[in-house]
Parts: sequence; structure tokens; C-alpha cells
Amino acid sequence: MTEANNGDDNHNGQPTADDAIPPPDTVDGTLDSARRYRDQVLSVIPGLLIHRGDHILHCNEGLARLLGYEAADDILVLPSVLDLVPEDAEHAEREAYARCLSGVIRHDVRRIKRFRANGDLQWFDQLLEPVDWGGRPAVMEMLAQVRPHTGFIELPHQWQRLQAAIDAMPNGVLMLDAEGRMEGLNSEMLRLWDYPPGLFPPGTPMDVMLHYNHERGDYGDGDPSEKIAMMRSQLLRKGAHNAERRVPSGRVLDIRTAPRADGGMVVTHMDITDRKRIEDELREAKERAETLLRELQETQQQLIVQEKMASLGQLTAGIAHELKNPLNFVNNFADLSGELLDELLELLGPLDDRLNANDRADAEDLIDSLKGNLLKIANHGRRADSIVKSMLAHSRGGGGEWQSADVNALVDEALTLAYHAVRAQDRDFNTAFVRHYDPAVGEVKIVPQDISRVLVNLFTNSFYALRKRQTLDREGDYSPTLTIVTCDCKDKIEIRVHDNGIGMSQSVIEKLFTPFFTTKPTGEGTGLGLSLSYDIVVHQHKGRFDVSSVENDHAEFTITLPRAATAMALGERRKT
Repeated sequence: MTEANNGDDNHNGQPTADDAIPPPDTVDGTLDSARRYRDQVLSVIPGLLIHRGDHILHCNEGLARLLGYEAADDILVLPSVLDLVPEDAEHAEREAYARCLSGVIRHDVRRIKRFRANGDLQWFDQLLEPVDWGGRPAVMEMLAQVRPHTGFIELPHQWQRLQAAIDAMPNGVLMLDAEGRMEGLNSEMLRLWDYPPGLFPPGTPMDVMLHYNHERGDYGDGDPSEKIAMMRSQLLRKGAHNAERRVPSGRVLDIRTAPRADGGMVVTHMDITDRKRIEDELREAKERAETLLRELQETQQQLIVQEKMASLGQLTAGIAHELKNPLNFVNNFADLSGELLDELLELLGPLDDRLNANDRADAEDLIDSLKGNLLKIANHGRRADSIVKSMLAHSRGGGGEWQSADVNALVDEALTLAYHAVRAQDRDFNTAFVRHYDPAVGEVKIVPQDISRVLVNLFTNSFYALRKRQTLDREGDYSPTLTIVTCDCKDKIEIRVHDNGIGMSQSVIEKLFTPFFTTKPTGEGTGLGLSLSYDIVVHQHKGRFDVSSVENDHAEFTITLPRAATAMALGERRKT
């Protein structure tokens, strides 16, 4: 043991711990109650311990008696001053000793626990002050035990009463003074933030807590100084405010800050984890309900379409029943009348020489008129029959099987079919084709027959628009062009059909998908093709059918289909 540790009060001319303590009568009367209480504690024979780091430099006999040792030497031989400190308080004591060594003086009393010689833990009042020991700073620790039957004076401890009050609160409480130092925090605060007991004793600067939080990852990555400055400004912001924060344990805290009249702050922490969980469950339930509602609305829309199809089917069935036979008679007798007229003309041929020129001219005009009328009757009869068949097709909707189909091949097949059909009617019609088929489109689950019907209808309409503009071209510099594009869009695919035909006005586009609406002259269109196509794409396949056009310039139809089938074909759903 060195001479500095033998308890000699005047070794090397250094002041002892007792000399470093000012007597009570020299205390300035302006000191606050906490400072006066400190002086009262020192006047009732405190135990004195001086140490630097872990090394004990000096202790007096009063401290030895308080801790149950025979003499001060028994304490001086301890390897570390922390041998007297319980494990759960070591971090807090190291922090307190470090602040004291840096020159921070506390004027209030802390209540701490220390090991006695027999291994028991006992509560003591503690005061820490920095002192000069051997020319270097050291910590002077003063302990006093408060027990009436031992002759010591029992003094009121306002901080204890305050601590007991805030510990009884159901929420976490943190009290800060005007300089941002901790005045106290309760056990619920420690639990909510998973702080070890005694980690932040009174007087700890708030920045110590913020640094601790940052080091354990509470604030995420980034510049520590910026993060801590931001959190500090939030806590010390003027006026009452509240915020929510999720702590590392997963708890969600409602943090509310209220200013005090003395410039300090009271920060309360309410555990709202269960409330947030219930809110999340309610939100998820709401989202599920909204999803179910959307599905119900979609199903309702399908039912409306099916009901419309069923009603239209009943109507067209009645029309077919009432008109089919008369139309057959009209068509058959028109053809038969034409044949009979030809036979009659053959029989009357030898009589032509008996008619004068005027009568023969009149007869030929009448015969030509009869032939033209019979031809018109036959053509319109067949057209009426075609209208009835289209209405039946519109009412039947789908009916094919859902299956994976190569979209590019389906598009090209429908294009070829529609083009040959148009060429069969008009051998003079030709158009340029621009094909951009995206190989990534691949196969999509659709009803191939129905989508093929839609494509043939679109191509036929485009060819009509191209032929119409070609006939209107007076300068001869028009070049009809049809552009077909397929595109992979991850969870969906697009088919775009663009023609540079006569286009459409906005008023026409608005009514384009209405049943029986057509822009073609009477006898050239039923007005059911695009209406049927819209039902197939939108209601049956859950896709989109978009149109854009500029009159006398172009028209573009865009079909968007999801890759995953989300609905049954209308015909299949109806059969179930």
C-alpha cells in the first residue's frame, strides 16, 4: 500500500477529504435547499471515499463502519471501487464518476445501493464532488445512512417523494430541466425504452441518453450529430406537442412534451402498441372489405351484363322466331321470281319482233326494273338475316374455354382472315402492313375464340376506314397503312391497332360501344360488333378497351389484357 493510501491527512502537504469539505457555517445563505441539505448530510459524520478511475485513494473510518468493515484498510485493499457497487448500477456509477471527474458538481443527494462487508445490499445517500488529490483530479464520494435508531438524522428527501409519485404513474415520465438535464424518470420509462435501472441518474445531460440511443441503433444510419441534434430539438421544442415512435423492442410509443413554467419539460410516454395493432387490424379488415366490395361490384356488373345478354337473347330469339320464316320466304321467292322471270323472257323472246321499238324499249326497262327489285329484295333479305344472326351472337357472349394462347399468332391469324374477307369483296383494295410483335408477350390465358372475334372486328373496321378514305382521296397521294403492335407490360399485355383512315370525332367515340350504334351507311353495319367486343374485353377478360382518334387522320384501338385470368367467360358463368 502506498503512503497516499494510509489515511494520513497531511501526506505530501495535500489536503485531506475532511479539509476539502467546507464547514456548514461558511456556506452562503443564498444556496438552494438542495445545497443546504447536502451540508446537513455532511455534518452528520458522512463516510468519505476518494478514488480515481477504479483505484481507491482514501477512505475514512466512518465509511468503514457504514459498510461493516473493521477498519478503513479493509476497503483500501479492494481491487476496484466498483466492488462496492451492485452490477445493475455499475454503468450509472461510471457515468456519474466520469462527470464528476470532468468538473460537474451536483448539489442534490442521490440514493444508491452499496455492498456491505457481509455481502448484503443497503441503501445510502450519496454526494459526489471533484477534488484535487496529489495534483490530479479525483472523485470525493460521501455516503450517509439514514436510520433513526442509529442516531443519524432522518431528513426529508423531496426527490424520493417525487420519484415515488412518478413511479406510480401508468405512463413513462421523463423530466428535464431548462438546460436539458434529466431531473428524473420513472420505472415505466425504463421499461418502455429497455433502459437498465440506474442508467441515467438525475443530472445526466439529455445528450447522454440520445447518444446511448443512437449507439444501439434507435435512430438508424446517418450522421450521429445530425440525428442527435434533430431528436434534441424535437424534445426541447417550445410548446406542447406529441409524436409517435417505434422503439427497438417493437413497442409503439405516443410521446407528448409539455413545457413547465421554470423552462423545463415533462415528457410522457404512453405505450400504444396494442392500439396501433388494433388500428392495423381494422385497416387490414377495411382493405379486405373494400376488396370484397370491389369484387362484389364486379360480379354485379357481370350479372348485369348477363341479364342484359339474357334479355337480349330472349328478344332476339323471339325476333328470330318471328322473322326467320318470313325472311326465308322473302329470300327464296325473290330468287325463284328471278328465275321465273328469266324463263318468261326466254318464252317471250320470239315475240320481240312483233313489238315496235318504243314498246320493246319500255318492256326492257320494266324487265330491268323487275330484275333490280328482285336483286335488292334478295340482298336486303340476306342482310336482315345477317342482322338477326349478329344479335344472337351478341346475346350469347362467350362460351369458349379459358386456355393459354400465343397472342402474336392469334393476332396475325385474325389479321389474315379479315384481310382476305375484305379482298374477296373488293379486289382493288390493298394496304400496307406494319407489324411490331413483341416476343416477350408469349402466351396469355384467354378465351381465344372470343379474342379472335374482337380482333377480326377491329381489323374489319380499320379496313373499312382505309377504303373509305381511299375513295375520298382526290389527289392520289394517299397510302393506306395498318399498324399492329403487341407489347409486354409485365402483368398485362397490350394490342394496338392503328390505321390512317377517316378517323372519328369525339362525339362518335363517346357512343362507339353502344349497342346498335354504327357510323356505316344503312345496310353496311349492325352496330353490334364493337359493343360485343367491349363486353368480351372488359367484362369477360377484365381488361381495358381504349380508343383515340383524329378525324380524317387516324384511329387507334388499344386492348389491354391481364396475364392472369380473373373471371370466367360470361357463357361459362351463365352455364354454372
